[in-house]
Amino acid sequence: MSDKTKEFELTIEDISTEGEGIGRIDGIVAFVPGTYPGDRVLAAIKENKGRFYKCVLKEILEPSPDRVEPACPHTADCGGCPLMGLSYEAQLAWKARSVYQALTRLGGLEAPVVRPILSSGKTLRYRNKGEFVLQGNKAGCSARGSHRFVEIEDCPIQQEAVIEAMRRALAETKPTQKYFTRLVSRSAATGETMIIKQHEDGEGTASCRILHDRIVTDACTLKTEVSPLSFYQVNPEGCSILYSKVQEYAALTGTEKVLDLYCGAGSIGLTLAGSCERVIGVEVVRQAFVDANRNAAINGIANATFVCGKAEEVIDTKLQGVKADLVIVDPPRAGCAKSLLEAIGQIAPKKLIYVSCNPATLARDIKILTGLGFNFEEATPVDMFPHSTHCETVAKLTR
Repeated sequence: MSDKTKEFELTIEDISTEGEGIGRIDGIVAFVPGTYPGDRVLAAIKENKGRFYKCVLKEILEPSPDRVEPACPHTADCGGCPLMGLSYEAQLAWKARSVYQALTRLGGLEAPVVRPILSSGKTLRYRNKGEFVLQGNKAGCSARGSHRFVEIEDCPIQQEAVIEAMRRALAETKPTQKYFTRLVSRSAATGETMIIKQHEDGEGTASCRILHDRIVTDACTLKTEVSPLSFYQVNPEGCSILYSKVQEYAALTGTEKVLDLYCGAGSIGLTLAGSCERVIGVEVVRQAFVDANRNAAINGIANATFVCGKAEEVIDTKLQGVKADLVIVDPPRAGCAKSLLEAIGQIAPKKLIYVSCNPATLARDIKILTGLGFNFEEATPVDMFPHSTHCETVAKLTR
């Protein structure tokens, strides 16, 4: 009997960054989707990858004490919320541990200070943006690990306005319509919604030019205008907590020059503008750059300017010789380019705040930064995305 036809009993010990349970079969790491730490399961090997096995779950012999009934019937198919069957307290503990382990194992830090993880409050109906695969006039997602279409009538982590807007858009779509492949639905605190239909050629059609919203933090309320292609935080309550932590770490006195890299629509830098001398934001997406300038204008902020281009290139050209007391980076999941980190080292700010959505690349970049003369002070995880494996982290470094 081959290993692929045999079934093995194993205890799940951890969770992977993809949300799969991790156990061991004869000492070899085994990944089992749909399982959580503490589960005793029966699994079969699907693929032997040499150093690890990819398995399929056959039966849960003894459930983990942290298991709960998921709030969504599509949890097993949709890959968006792999932790929904785990208690929220256990989710928070796992995310906080993941940040600490990344900083020690990948970042080379010894006993780093990681503050208690901050919950964003809501665990359901928290997202102001939904992205759906279209099949005619039906919306859904691609099943985990495949292209199989799974129809979804509701998503419990999406705000109700997002779902209502999605349903209105579907009502206007013909059952045989094939040229729309994806649908994005966004909502705002003002009650406005935006629908973006993506064509087969990748081009999108939006129902409105901009979405009016606001960001409320401990320091200020920022009016924002968001265009279809601009990055914008999907969890409003979590965004307030995240930005308030940035403001706390910044501890501005009114005299500082702030450099905000990967600034998107400018929201982080603009929430700090009232507490510093000057803000310079850098953003590669032109529409987001336009939004940042417009957001400065509608809030009456005169001490913020924005530059369009890749951060690592802009610093070497348009901002050559710039000095800053505080640098803020909020890069995509891939983290910062090494050349950008080296450029920040040349700027030599007194303080650097790194906002990250990926503990692994955060830790990698912190290791580089400590080699450039920065000291890691502390980090605070913020759970912006309950039920997913993603976790935001705000880290403070000093010279």
